[in-house]
Amino acid sequence: MFQQEALRRQLEELFRPLLESMGLRLWGLQVPAARGGTVRVYIDSPDGVSIDQCAQASRHLSHILDAEDPIPGSYTLEVSSPGMERPFFSPDQVREYLGNSVQLKTRVAVQGRKKWRGIIIDIEGDRIHMETDLGPQAFDWQEIRTIHLLAE
Repeated sequence: MFQQEALRRQLEELFRPLLESMGLRLWGLQVPAARGGTVRVYIDSPDGVSIDQCAQASRHLSHILDAEDPIPGSYTLEVSSPGMERPFFSPDQVREYLGNSVQLKTRVAVQGRKKWRGIIIDIEGDRIHMETDLGPQAFDWQEIRTIHLLAE
């Protein structure tokens, strides 16, 4: 897990300046847990992202990966928009979607379950407050394995 997190941070530092120079925002990054996996790069912009922009970003990021060679072994690079059911990679991103429905999975069971759906009602620091079918719930960012927007 530590190596995965260190690699993710290293790739963010490599990718962010290039993407910003293209008028794009690095929305998030997922790195493979093992050799032969997929590096997923999510890009966004205020006007959305086209397929051509994804292809162009993919070409440039591929050149960076070839030059820097930060990933041992083989892997697949995938560049896309986060889409309508976008995954979130930080509490600040969730803050932009107050009042929207999300689904999250926790690392350990909370009140006997790991899957939660609800409406984001507040963000306090790294704590996400939601209205769920069991009433108000709050989750620390570190407790959340995955969280994504639900298309309505």
